[in-house]
Amino acid sequence: MLTLRSSLLIDALDADALGAAEATAADAVLIDLASPAAAEARADARRAANRALLAIAATGRPVHVRVSDTRSGETEGDIMSVVRAGLSAVVLAGSERPQDARELDVAIRKQEMRRNIEPGTVRLIAEVDSAAGLRALPGILDSIDRHSAVSLHAPAFAARLGVRGPLAGATALLEHAMAEIAVTTSAAGIAWMLAVPGVDAATRAALANRAHALGAAGVVVASEAEAQGFNRLFAPDEAAVAAARAVVAEWEALRARDAEVGVAAGQVVDRRTMRLARGVITRADAVAARERVR
Repeated sequence: MLTLRSSLLIDALDADALGAAEATAADAVLIDLASPAAAEARADARRAANRALLAIAATGRPVHVRVSDTRSGETEGDIMSVVRAGLSAVVLAGSERPQDARELDVAIRKQEMRRNIEPGTVRLIAEVDSAAGLRALPGILDSIDRHSAVSLHAPAFAARLGVRGPLAGATALLEHAMAEIAVTTSAAGIAWMLAVPGVDAATRAALANRAHALGAAGVVVASEAEAQGFNRLFAPDEAAVAAARAVVAEWEALRARDAEVGVAAGQVVDRRTMRLARGVITRADAVAARERVR
């Protein structure tokens, strides 16, 4: 399972930052192949991303790569350059249609087969940056089984809706988008995260706190200091994890005596609460494993 408390976003052409990322405390390094700078020097960006991916993955740190949207004509080329052993996930910029996810799934699968990677190893994070993407999200998530998370690109989302002025003034709009994504991803059983690149640290922190309150798994960060701070903010709640373990233990006891319903941690234990509890435990165990790598 992907750990997403903090994803350190680095442009594919920023060699110094990519080198420093080999020792990052962030849960994942997110190499950006879809930035304007990378678009202007695409071949160089792909080579740099490939080299950095291998070096960072060798340290045991998860690597994600943000690839160009399907309207660019460059998505498959990005995929061909970066899907290899060591890549944990692809972030698809500008996801707006179920077909976007299907096309990316096919492109990734081809490279998995070519490089003898177990099918499905490279996960997909659909990036929502428009009203069309938000409305299409349920269909996007239903279209393939490679999804592990959704990312809301808040500045692009606000810009495409014609929001004027600082992003801090669009809080109500962004909270609506975050709430809708929270509901959709919860129904699909996957995580979601917030991306707020290119804005001041105070605005990013304020929006990240709202995302946390709405159940987000984490946030895209711009610096090592932010990674450490947001890791603490999005750390699993110890009381919730303990309650989840009690629910699972009670469920196992119920099954042993051929019963269907019980009570643990102040809640009714049945198949639904058991599934939710196992999700909490899986996320907590993934974070604990990530901490051991450091």
